[in-house]
Amino acid sequence: MADVSAVLMGLLELCADAEKQLANITMGLPLSPAADSARSARHALSLIATARPPAFITTIAKEVHRHTALAANTQSQQNMHTTALARAKGEILRVIEILIEKMPTDVVDLLVEVMDIIMYCLEGSLVKKKGLQECFPAICRFYMVSYYERNHRIAVGARHGSVALYDIRTGKCQTIHGHKGPITAVAFAPDGRYLATYSNTDSHISFWQMNTSLLGSIGMLNSAPQLRCVKTYQVPPVQPASPGSHNALRLARLIWTSNRNVILMAHDGKEHRFMV
Repeated sequence: MADVSAVLMGLLELCADAEKQLANITMGLPLSPAADSARSARHALSLIATARPPAFITTIAKEVHRHTALAANTQSQQNMHTTALARAKGEILRVIEILIEKMPTDVVDLLVEVMDIIMYCLEGSLVKKKGLQECFPAICRFYMVSYYERNHRIAVGARHGSVALYDIRTGKCQTIHGHKGPITAVAFAPDGRYLATYSNTDSHISFWQMNTSLLGSIGMLNSAPQLRCVKTYQVPPVQPASPGSHNALRLARLIWTSNRNVILMAHDGKEHRFMV
C-alpha cells in the first residue's frame, strides 16, 4: 500500500498544476516539457484509478486523513497548502468523477471514503454558499447521499449499515450504526428534523431525530449524538429488475412529501408510505 501511495502522490505532484500548464497551450504548438509531463501524469492517474478503484480511493482517503491530522497538530499551516495533495484537489475530484461515471458500484462500496476525499477537496465555504448539488453533482446521483442545506449537513449511507453525518461548518464527521446490511437510501426531511434511512438487505426503514439544540448545532457538544433513532418499520424487500450489481444502486429511494411523511419509491414504481 505504501508503494501505491508513493506512486499516486508522485503523479499528483506532476499534475497538480495541470490545469494551468495545459490552459496556456496554443493549438498546434508542441507541448512544453512541464505540460507534457502534466498531461502524461493525468492520463496515468486516470488509468490507475480505473484499473484499481478500491486501491485508489482507500489510498487517497488515507492520505487525506493523514494530512488533516497533521494540519490539526501543526501550528504553521503554510507547509500544508504546498503539499501535492492540497495542490492537486482539482485533479483528485476529476478522477473521482470519472470513477462515479464509469464504476459506480466500486464507488458505492467505499462511499464514506469517497465523501471524505470530496469534503477535503471542496471548499467548505463554497459548499455552504452553493450547495453540494452545485459543487459536485456527480455524488448526488447516489440515493445513499443526502444534503440538507439549512444546517449544512451531509448524510452518507455505507455498505456496512452505518450512516456518516458530516457537518460542513465544523468539518467533523460522526458515524451512527443503524442497519444490519448496506444502506440503500437516505434522505433528510424538508425541515431537517428527521433523517430517514433504508436498507433493502435488512428490510427496515429507520427514522432518526436530528439534534437541533443550540449547543449541538454550534458543535460544542461533540460527544452528544447528533441523531437518535425514533422509529423503525419493516418493509418487504425490493427485488432488483435483473440480477446484476448495477441495479442495486437504483433499487429504491426515499422521497419526503411533508416534514413527517416519506415515500419509499421502488424502481418498479411501487410505493410504501411512512409517517414519523
